[in-house]
Amino acid sequence: MIRNMSHYIHGTVKIKVSGSMPEKFINLCVMKNIFLWGLTKKNEGLFVCMSLSDFFSIRPIVRNSKNHIKVVKYYGFPFVIKKIKKRKMMVIGLILFLCVLNTLVSYIWFIDIIGNKAIPAQQIRNLIAENGLRPGMLKSDIPVKNIENQVAITLPEVAWVGIRFTGIHAVVEIVEKTISKPQDKEPADIVAVKDGVITEIIALSGQSVVKKGDTVKKGDVLIKGVSYEGAMVDSTTINPPQQKIRAKGIIKARVWYESYGESELLTTVHERTGRQEIGVDLRVGQQEFQLKKVAVKPGDLVEVDTFKKKLFWWRNHDIIVESTISTYYELDEKRIEIGIEEAKEQSKSRAFTSLQSLIPETAHVLSRNIEVLQMPEKNLVRVKVNVETVEDIGEFTSITIKNEVSTPPKYN
Repeated sequence: MIRNMSHYIHGTVKIKVSGSMPEKFINLCVMKNIFLWGLTKKNEGLFVCMSLSDFFSIRPIVRNSKNHIKVVKYYGFPFVIKKIKKRKMMVIGLILFLCVLNTLVSYIWFIDIIGNKAIPAQQIRNLIAENGLRPGMLKSDIPVKNIENQVAITLPEVAWVGIRFTGIHAVVEIVEKTISKPQDKEPADIVAVKDGVITEIIALSGQSVVKKGDTVKKGDVLIKGVSYEGAMVDSTTINPPQQKIRAKGIIKARVWYESYGESELLTTVHERTGRQEIGVDLRVGQQEFQLKKVAVKPGDLVEVDTFKKKLFWWRNHDIIVESTISTYYELDEKRIEIGIEEAKEQSKSRAFTSLQSLIPETAHVLSRNIEVLQMPEKNLVRVKVNVETVEDIGEFTSITIKNEVSTPPKYN
């Protein structure tokens, strides 16, 4: 490696020696202590490498050996310097470009806001601009710590803020505080979101309307959002006033889901063969011209992709000029046959897929029942899937606030 580096620094010339006795040229060079390397012999002559300084001293040797030489390649640092001297303006331009680039990189030209969700990005941009971070600012003149402190003090929603420089970008990273949403305290009943059989109901606030084992339908009230004034309700209390509250409770019920999936034993699919033809139509105003027609025979299996392109409005003026390019792909019909067991698995998978959007993730699955249905079509396999779950079926529904007189619940 050291020798190769020395050859590059001093310059290397590869020559071709041709003549009646090219070996004599080699021997004379060795006698003159001229270092040669990379010696190869081909039909057209000998090829050999030497240093640039030795190349200028071989003229007498060439004359005495009665051979001819030809430079086939040269490389090294001296030749690079020679090229640079010929292209001074390019070198000067490169140096100026690097200087300008280094100057531009010292400034911030773009500001990126990341991490914010509830806080508008423009609000953050305005705030940091007031404190000294704007596009076109020199990096060394930007008071990073002061800006971070001002953002944290001015915006109480910010838990942490950090500013870093990446090239010509200033990245402002925001971490917002997690603020719990205020609980809705509006009066509301709890109603059933779907049909089911109640397995558990605990009213934390309000009055239970149903009990364990009751069958309910979607929309039925489960826990009524009412409360009766007074700590005790006894036989002496007649028609106490009713107060609307927000019902709270735990309601679980058994729910049944049903879905179907089917699959064919023999299906026909169409695949492109790779052959295609292109048709071109041109519309000028109300006139249509067929520039290239594609002959499609009845019964041919083809797939057509159509692409329409209008000329720009300034070219069209008041006349619409539109070209329609239609690509006709030849199709090959293929029949795919599967076994009954595979068809059952496909049908079952499709049935369960359709149920995934209906069953909540928190539901507890009690049982799954899969039934293969008898179909009159011999080519069709249909599967019915029944799933039984226990899940929370309650949801809030708002009620109007008004004082009513109603019969309080009786306690035994």
